[in-house]
Amino acid sequence: MILKIFRSIILIFLFIISNLKAEDIISDSDYYEKGVELYKSANFSDAFIIFFNLAIKDNTDAQFNLTNMYANGIGTTKDYKEALKWSWLCALGGEKKCIKRIQNIKSKIDEKTLEKISSEVQKLLTDELYKNKNINYALKLGFWYEKFSPIIDIEKAYVWYSVSVTGGLYKAMKIRDKVEEEIETEKIIELQAEATKIYTTVKYFVN
Repeated sequence: MILKIFRSIILIFLFIISNLKAEDIISDSDYYEKGVELYKSANFSDAFIIFFNLAIKDNTDAQFNLTNMYANGIGTTKDYKEALKWSWLCALGGEKKCIKRIQNIKSKIDEKTLEKISSEVQKLLTDELYKNKNINYALKLGFWYEKFSPIIDIEKAYVWYSVSVTGGLYKAMKIRDKVEEEIETEKIIELQAEATKIYTTVKYFVN
Protein backbone atom coordinates (compact mmCIF):
# COMPACT_ATOMS: atom_id res chain seq x y z
CA MET A 1 0.00 0.00 0.00
CA ILE A 2 2.74 2.45 1.02
CA LEU A 3 4.73 1.53 -2.09
CA LYS A 4 1.71 2.27 -4.31
CA ILE A 5 1.22 5.67 -2.67
CA PHE A 6 4.92 6.46 -3.11
CA ARG A 7 4.76 5.48 -6.79
CA SER A 8 1.71 7.68 -7.28
CA ILE A 9 3.49 10.66 -5.74
CA ILE A 10 6.47 10.11 -8.04
CA LEU A 11 4.22 9.89 -11.10
CA ILE A 12 2.43 13.11 -10.14
CA PHE A 13 5.77 14.86 -9.63
CA LEU A 14 7.06 13.66 -13.00
CA PHE A 15 3.84 14.78 -14.67
CA ILE A 16 4.20 18.29 -13.24
CA ILE A 17 7.85 18.51 -14.28
CA SER A 18 7.15 17.26 -17.80
CA ASN A 19 4.42 19.85 -18.27
CA LEU A 20 6.56 22.83 -17.32
CA LYS A 21 6.85 25.18 -20.26
CA ALA A 22 10.06 26.93 -21.22
CA GLU A 23 8.48 30.29 -20.48
CA ASP A 24 7.79 29.13 -16.91
CA ILE A 25 11.53 28.91 -16.22
CA ILE A 26 13.05 32.31 -15.49
CA SER A 27 16.74 33.05 -16.02
CA ASP A 28 18.90 34.35 -13.18
CA SER A 29 19.27 37.72 -14.92
CA ASP A 30 15.49 38.12 -15.30
CA TYR A 31 15.00 36.93 -11.74
CA TYR A 32 17.47 39.57 -10.56
CA GLU A 33 15.66 42.29 -12.51
CA LYS A 34 12.43 41.18 -10.89
CA GLY A 35 14.11 41.69 -7.51
CA VAL A 36 15.23 45.17 -8.54
CA GLU A 37 11.69 46.07 -9.63
CA LEU A 38 10.28 44.82 -6.34
CA TYR A 39 12.86 46.84 -4.42
CA LYS A 40 12.08 50.01 -6.37
CA SER A 41 8.38 49.53 -5.69
CA ALA A 42 9.16 49.17 -1.95
CA ASN A 43 8.30 45.46 -1.83
CA PHE A 44 11.46 44.97 0.19
CA SER A 45 10.65 41.59 1.77
CA ASP A 46 9.99 39.98 -1.61
CA ALA A 47 13.07 41.63 -3.11
CA PHE A 48 15.13 40.30 -0.21
CA ILE A 49 14.02 36.73 -0.94
CA ILE A 50 15.07 37.03 -4.58
CA PHE A 51 18.44 38.58 -3.76
CA PHE A 52 19.09 35.92 -1.11
CA ASN A 53 18.30 33.09 -3.55
CA LEU A 54 20.70 34.56 -6.10
CA ALA A 55 23.36 35.41 -3.51
CA ILE A 56 23.76 31.77 -2.52
CA LYS A 57 24.38 31.06 -6.22
CA ASP A 58 27.34 33.49 -6.17
CA ASN A 59 25.60 36.38 -7.93
CA THR A 60 27.76 39.28 -6.73
CA ASP A 61 25.18 41.98 -7.53
CA ALA A 62 22.65 40.15 -5.37
CA GLN A 63 25.28 39.71 -2.66
CA PHE A 64 25.97 43.44 -2.70
CA ASN A 65 22.26 44.23 -2.40
CA LEU A 66 21.93 41.70 0.40
CA THR A 67 24.84 43.34 2.21
CA ASN A 68 23.12 46.71 2.13
CA MET A 69 19.74 45.30 3.13
CA TYR A 70 21.23 43.56 6.17
CA ALA A 71 23.32 46.61 7.06
CA ASN A 72 20.34 48.96 6.94
CA GLY A 73 17.51 46.66 8.02
CA ILE A 74 15.65 46.84 4.71
CA GLY A 75 13.42 43.84 3.96
CA THR A 76 14.93 42.06 6.92
CA THR A 77 16.09 42.83 10.43
CA LYS A 78 19.31 44.80 10.77
CA ASP A 79 22.15 42.29 11.09
CA TYR A 80 25.79 43.41 10.86
CA LYS A 81 27.02 39.81 11.07
CA GLU A 82 25.18 38.80 7.91
CA ALA A 83 26.05 42.09 6.23
CA LEU A 84 29.75 41.45 6.79
CA LYS A 85 29.55 37.83 5.68
CA TRP A 86 27.91 38.75 2.38
CA SER A 87 30.21 41.71 1.80
CA TRP A 88 33.18 39.37 2.22
CA LEU A 89 31.72 36.77 -0.14
CA CYS A 90 30.85 39.47 -2.65
CA ALA A 91 34.37 40.94 -2.47
CA LEU A 92 35.85 37.47 -2.99
CA GLY A 93 33.85 37.36 -6.20
CA GLY A 94 35.80 40.38 -7.41
CA GLU A 95 33.30 43.18 -6.79
CA LYS A 96 35.16 46.38 -5.84
CA LYS A 97 31.98 48.02 -4.57
CA CYS A 98 31.76 45.28 -1.94
CA ILE A 99 35.35 45.79 -0.84
CA LYS A 100 34.50 49.40 -0.01
CA ARG A 101 31.68 48.28 2.32
CA ILE A 102 33.75 45.86 4.39
CA GLN A 103 35.66 48.26 6.62
CA ASN A 104 32.58 50.26 7.52
CA ILE A 105 30.66 47.15 8.58
CA LYS A 106 33.66 45.66 10.41
CA SER A 107 33.91 48.77 12.57
CA LYS A 108 30.49 47.92 14.04
CA ILE A 109 31.39 44.38 15.09
CA ASP A 110 33.30 43.18 18.16
CA GLU A 111 36.39 40.97 17.84
CA LYS A 112 34.69 37.78 19.08
CA THR A 113 31.87 38.09 16.56
CA LEU A 114 34.35 39.00 13.83
CA GLU A 115 36.27 35.80 14.52
CA LYS A 116 33.06 33.74 14.37
CA ILE A 117 31.97 35.20 11.03
CA SER A 118 35.48 34.72 9.68
CA SER A 119 35.32 31.01 10.57
CA GLU A 120 31.93 30.70 8.88
CA VAL A 121 33.26 32.21 5.65
CA GLN A 122 36.31 29.94 5.65
CA LYS A 123 34.11 26.86 6.22
CA LEU A 124 31.66 27.90 3.51
CA LEU A 125 34.44 28.35 0.94
CA THR A 126 36.13 25.07 1.88
CA ASP A 127 32.87 23.12 1.90
CA GLU A 128 31.97 24.42 -1.56
CA LEU A 129 35.39 23.46 -2.90
CA TYR A 130 35.23 19.89 -1.60
CA LYS A 131 31.51 19.33 -2.13
CA ASN A 132 31.24 20.61 -5.69
CA LYS A 133 34.89 20.27 -6.74
CA ASN A 134 34.66 23.88 -7.87
CA ILE A 135 38.27 25.02 -8.12
CA ASN A 136 37.19 28.68 -8.14
CA TYR A 137 36.77 28.36 -4.40
CA ALA A 138 40.47 27.52 -4.04
CA LEU A 139 41.22 30.87 -5.69
CA LYS A 140 38.75 32.59 -3.36
CA LEU A 141 40.46 30.98 -0.37
CA GLY A 142 43.76 32.34 -1.65
CA PHE A 143 42.29 35.84 -1.85
CA TRP A 144 40.71 35.35 1.56
CA TYR A 145 43.96 34.57 3.36
CA GLU A 146 45.97 37.16 1.46
CA LYS A 147 43.59 40.13 1.56
CA PHE A 148 40.43 39.71 3.61
CA SER A 149 40.87 37.43 6.61
CA PRO A 150 41.13 39.27 9.95
CA ILE A 151 44.37 37.31 10.33
CA ILE A 152 46.32 37.52 7.07
CA ASP A 153 48.20 34.28 6.35
CA ILE A 154 50.45 34.45 3.28
CA GLU A 155 51.47 30.81 3.56
CA LYS A 156 47.87 29.58 3.43
CA ALA A 157 47.20 31.98 0.56
CA TYR A 158 50.14 30.42 -1.32
CA VAL A 159 48.75 26.92 -0.75
CA TRP A 160 45.32 27.81 -2.10
CA TYR A 161 46.69 29.76 -5.04
CA SER A 162 48.80 26.70 -5.87
CA VAL A 163 45.72 24.46 -5.73
CA SER A 164 43.79 26.81 -8.02
CA VAL A 165 46.61 26.89 -10.60
CA THR A 166 46.91 23.09 -10.56
CA GLY A 167 43.15 22.95 -11.06
CA GLY A 168 43.43 24.94 -14.27
CA LEU A 169 43.04 28.55 -13.14
CA TYR A 170 46.26 29.74 -14.75
CA LYS A 171 45.35 33.39 -14.20
CA ALA A 172 46.32 32.74 -10.57
CA MET A 173 49.89 31.82 -11.53
CA LYS A 174 51.27 35.37 -11.29
CA ILE A 175 49.53 35.91 -7.95
CA ARG A 176 50.91 32.63 -6.60
CA ASP A 177 54.45 33.45 -7.71
CA LYS A 178 54.24 36.96 -6.27
CA VAL A 179 53.13 35.58 -2.89
CA GLU A 180 55.95 33.02 -3.03
CA GLU A 181 58.48 35.84 -2.91
CA GLU A 182 57.26 36.71 0.59
CA ILE A 183 57.77 33.20 1.98
CA GLU A 184 61.01 31.76 3.35
CA THR A 185 62.67 29.36 0.92
CA GLU A 186 62.77 26.40 3.32
CA LYS A 187 59.00 26.64 3.80
CA ILE A 188 58.07 26.55 0.11
CA ILE A 189 58.56 22.78 -0.42
CA GLU A 190 56.38 22.00 2.60
CA LEU A 191 53.58 24.27 1.34
CA GLN A 192 53.77 22.79 -2.15
CA ALA A 193 53.35 19.31 -0.69
CA GLU A 194 50.31 20.51 1.24
CA ALA A 195 48.80 21.96 -1.94
CA THR A 196 49.39 18.67 -3.77
CA LYS A 197 47.64 16.74 -1.00
CA ILE A 198 44.63 19.07 -1.04
CA TYR A 199 44.28 19.00 -4.83
CA THR A 200 44.58 15.20 -4.95
CA THR A 201 41.91 14.85 -2.27
CA VAL A 202 39.52 17.23 -4.04
CA LYS A 203 40.00 15.67 -7.48
CA TYR A 204 40.10 11.97 -6.68
CA PHE A 205 38.77 11.21 -3.22
CA VAL A 206 35.77 13.47 -2.62
CA ASN A 207 32.36 12.41 -3.90
